Amino acid sequence: MVNVRLAQPADRAPAVELVRRLLAELGGTPPPAADIAPVFDGLAAGRGDGFIVIAEDEMAEDAGGLIAVCTVSFLTALRSRGRYAIIQEMFVEPAARSGGTGGAVLRFALQHAAASGCSLVELGTPFDGSRQIEFYRRAGFTEVGARLRWRP
Repeated sequence: MVNVRLAQPADRAPAVELVRRLLAELGGTPPPAADIAPVFDGLAAGRGDGFIVIAEDEMAEDAGGLIAVCTVSFLTALRSRGRYAIIQEMFVEPAARSGGTGGAVLRFALQHAAASGCSLVELGTPFDGSRQIEFYRRAGFTEVGARLRWRP
């Protein structure tokens, strides 16, 4: 049985590991878990800058029973007339994909964002993310343009 809920501090190690696996799957070099852990702590603490949704399966042996993670950040913009959210990371264990877990995690995240006062939720997908784009379209997302990044 899969349980979808907000992450708690005790979920830190397995949730951070899932995010690291996402970054590796996307072809990047994941930062050390120790560098990610403080960010997890802030989001899981519910300080108002975002939240983390997890899916756990008692039968899963990897990642402490977690099979999915979704991190969400809150921002404010004029175009959204206030608070909005960005889904930063979304990862479902490969064995749990196409079985409804990702949809359940996404629905939970969208409902929690709306209940937190967000009028808009955005996200980015990988360059070769046609499967992800279809997943998000089925959930009601529409394409609005490319996402760009700059680092100093």
